[in-house]
Amino acid sequence: MTTQTPTITPGRLRLMGIAAAAMLLACGLVTVWSWHRNTNAPVNPPLPSPIEDAEVRHAIERARNKVLDNPRSANAWGRLGMTLLAQLFDREADRCFAEAARLDPNDARWPFARGQIALKREPDRAVPLLRQALQVSANGSSGQISAFRLPLAEALLERGELDEAEKLFQDEREQKPNDPRASFGLGLIATERGDRVSAVQLLTTASESELARKRATAQLAALARQAGDVDAADRYEKEAAALPDDPAWPDPFLDHVMELRVGQLRLEHDANELANQHRYAEAAELWLAQLSQRRTCQACTAAGINCARLRDYDRALPLLCEAVELDPDSPLAHYTLALVLFTRGEQEEKQWPDDSSTRQWFRASIPHAKRATRLKTDYAQAYLFWGLAHKHLGNPAAALSPLRQGIACQPDSLDLQLALGEVLLAVGQSKEAAIHLQNARRLDPKEPRVLHALERLQGNQP
Repeated sequence: MTTQTPTITPGRLRLMGIAAAAMLLACGLVTVWSWHRNTNAPVNPPLPSPIEDAEVRHAIERARNKVLDNPRSANAWGRLGMTLLAQLFDREADRCFAEAARLDPNDARWPFARGQIALKREPDRAVPLLRQALQVSANGSSGQISAFRLPLAEALLERGELDEAEKLFQDEREQKPNDPRASFGLGLIATERGDRVSAVQLLTTASESELARKRATAQLAALARQAGDVDAADRYEKEAAALPDDPAWPDPFLDHVMELRVGQLRLEHDANELANQHRYAEAAELWLAQLSQRRTCQACTAAGINCARLRDYDRALPLLCEAVELDPDSPLAHYTLALVLFTRGEQEEKQWPDDSSTRQWFRASIPHAKRATRLKTDYAQAYLFWGLAHKHLGNPAAALSPLRQGIACQPDSLDLQLALGEVLLAVGQSKEAAIHLQNARRLDPKEPRVLHALERLQGNQP
């Protein structure tokens, strides 16, 4: 049977053309309707609630209104995300960064921001987002690439994915041969792989930068001690102990976010920066200025501790007493007051060792240290000063219970192990004292206080 091919007549051609046009028109109408529906869909950028700080609320509302005015602007969504992140609303910020990334897939900032949030909340999601940010940034300048490459390398190193992390750090060093961040990362990888020679070389390079001096020196000390080079280990440890803490690695995106902080968080950030630089007088003045507007437990506590760091106890103690009055249930306020009372007692005891009036400060510190532990049962440092106050009052037996509770909370605390060992020695329990003093020595084999206590223990042995 023969199949005949249909004859395509001019009339049939016209019909086919009309049908095709109709189909194209229908598809176009669907596309336009879909675009119109998406464009005009209700936009609901996040607005956390409640926001008690008026300055914070105003900043977020201002950024949110820009999104409402231009909902298809990736920059508007990103700016709202950064404003939210600056005020620690990270979940809401992540929603904004996701929308910004959808609207502009060529901006590496948005997946990078989501990766930074995920590092704290969902680490398994962080690396793919950071990889995406690096890939998007590949066409940018080397400086921009560094800002995305190094955080990804560190996240991979943290997860134990050494090969990929190593390649990224090496790529960075090809651009900047002495970069301390890349050198430090490669030094950690070499340490992990047992390549001590490379590790020492890389960490030494990193230690020459003020950005990594303390952390790199501490790693060099650990390597020296593992190799049995006691003299070098002691030298590095002493050097690391004397160094100030390293600053955070540079992060242009985070720096921009921090500039958007307002209200109380801005004050805390600025005051903490000053305190970290040992500029205690300036930090105290910031908090005192806040107190002139509103008396809060937090401001009184922060102003008080900075005054105490200046040994201005006449200003510090009234502020800390006010803090516990404003919030009797604040463990931090009670602990800080106990600490400052104890510290004042120690200072006066050194100046006037035979003056029994110095004991008033130790006695006054005990109820606040106890209160802090009632409010926060794992407050190891509060247990420490509770016990030490009893020790200074000449009642070592009363110190045993709080010090044991402190060690139960934080067994790796050298100060707690040493304090308990000393009071056990004072009450004649040498066998148990030896256990805690040996624990302290394992935590720091060169700590002079521990070595002195062990000498006294040996003198008490039969």
